[in-house]
Amino acid sequence: MPTLNDEITAIEKGFWIHADDGSYFTNNIVEGGLSVIEPMGFVERDQVAKNPAEAPWRDVEMLDLKIRQVTPDVVILAYHGRGRTDGQDAPYEGSIASTYVRQDGKWKMAISSHQPWKPAPPKKT
Repeated sequence: MPTLNDEITAIEKGFWIHADDGSYFTNNIVEGGLSVIEPMGFVERDQVAKNPAEAPWRDVEMLDLKIRQVTPDVVILAYHGRGRTDGQDAPYEGSIASTYVRQDGKWKMAISSHQPWKPAPPKKT
């Protein structure tokens, strides 16, 4: 049986792999939910649902994942995300924090924030 962490992680990863499916956003973000993604700024649920990405992300990695259930109906997820879209030479890398709320028994994202992440180069041994 999937755990709460598995469920939240799967929904979050779905935003990457279903980036070209507006219905995924409608079904998994609360009404009035938004993301803060620079340089785009504030991105409303209905805005991204009507104008999804042209293609999904691939080679998606969720690194340094932290999940905290702060109340029975609120979960915070934070991680370093990495993924590619078609035509990109270098992957997108971001520090991402998302807050999920349980509505009618289903977990949905309420807010997400993305900021650039520059991983440290590997240490020389």
